[in-house]
Amino acid sequence: MLFIPTVSGSGANIAGAVLFLAMASNYYSYHRRQIQLKKEYERRIAKLEETRRAERTGRIRAEMKLRTVLKNKKEDDDNTTKTTNGNGHARIGRDGEDRNDDNDADDTRTAVDEQLRPLVLHRIGTIKSPFTKRMGTPRQGALVPSGRGYIQLDVPVESVMGLENYSHAWILFSFHANTDSPSSSSAMASNKTNKLCAWSNLSKTKIRPPRGNGIKVGMLATRSPHRPNNIGLSLVRISNLDIRNKRLHITALDLVDGTPVYDIKPCVPWDVPGHYDGMALVVPKWVSCDDELESVIFDPVALDALATCVYNGKLAPLYTANNDGIAGATETIREILAQDPRASNSNNSNKRGTSSSGRRHDNIESYKMLFCSVEVQFRVDKVDGGCRDGVVTVMNIRDYNDLDVVERVDGIPILLR
Repeated sequence: MLFIPTVSGSGANIAGAVLFLAMASNYYSYHRRQIQLKKEYERRIAKLEETRRAERTGRIRAEMKLRTVLKNKKEDDDNTTKTTNGNGHARIGRDGEDRNDDNDADDTRTAVDEQLRPLVLHRIGTIKSPFTKRMGTPRQGALVPSGRGYIQLDVPVESVMGLENYSHAWILFSFHANTDSPSSSSAMASNKTNKLCAWSNLSKTKIRPPRGNGIKVGMLATRSPHRPNNIGLSLVRISNLDIRNKRLHITALDLVDGTPVYDIKPCVPWDVPGHYDGMALVVPKWVSCDDELESVIFDPVALDALATCVYNGKLAPLYTANNDGIAGATETIREILAQDPRASNSNNSNKRGTSSSGRRHDNIESYKMLFCSVEVQFRVDKVDGGCRDGVVTVMNIRDYNDLDVVERVDGIPILLR
């Protein structure tokens, strides 16, 4: 309750009325400002969503800007809640009586169903990897065994000591580079009903896997990054533990640079299917299909450019002149391109991938992908009389920081060509 000094006579009534009017005026101004901010956020979100619907699918700037606006809105709402309710400040109720926000907050918390409360995860580290964007990141780490990376730990290094004695570890992480942000309408609907619905994050429950030849399966029957909760599980190979720099070095990873890590668990024999019961692992035919391209070759110009980038530290700290970086980067790029990282389009005759840019180089369709801080330009040639894709040629490699067409959104580089 707010303490009001006692004043004798009519002066007490006047002082009380003035104080009440001042508090009411402040509350009205604050409430009006909150309504204005809400309308402004809704207007900005609606505008970005309209832009997103007009764009083609993929990692577009509108998607990431929408996610940034939603994230900023959530942070502002959290800060507002902490400011108005977290310190037990008094506020005016509908009946004109002063109320303590702590009591109201307790009542609200009691009314929330325990089963609907979200699980709060705290980041324990961040991935450093050569895979700058989703395109070019292997769909499974084992397909690119030479890939290098490390986890920059945020927790005390003592918590991972002994992990270097294992060969592999499971990484629990968040798909932070997803662009399937929930729409504002679905989020508002969830807020109105006070229900937390994970499915509001999804636009589809069935999807066509990129290598499924057009078949449609349930989203949870795939390894798609677009899930009810953006949580991923990845198996990596442990290289070594750098105690001084708080880094767990790993290889054979399939994680985008900057991925937040929430947990690390050592892989044990019980994790291997059939290790004790002899039951073999069973998967659908489209999963076990080996569709690796025939070969990957490097143009001499590309090899020279890659060597220059390594010597100039453009692929540091993962690939440098002091850790066999030229050979290592060459092998990693070769393994990535052998899996055909191009955008998939099941409606096109070339279901393995189609150009996302429509660029042509000397009348040959070319593609690009980012690797560390360099741009890899390549083409895919037909074999067997043009019946199928078979040979990948790396045409050129250059530092994308030298280009004048780079924009960073949410920390992720976007090439605007």
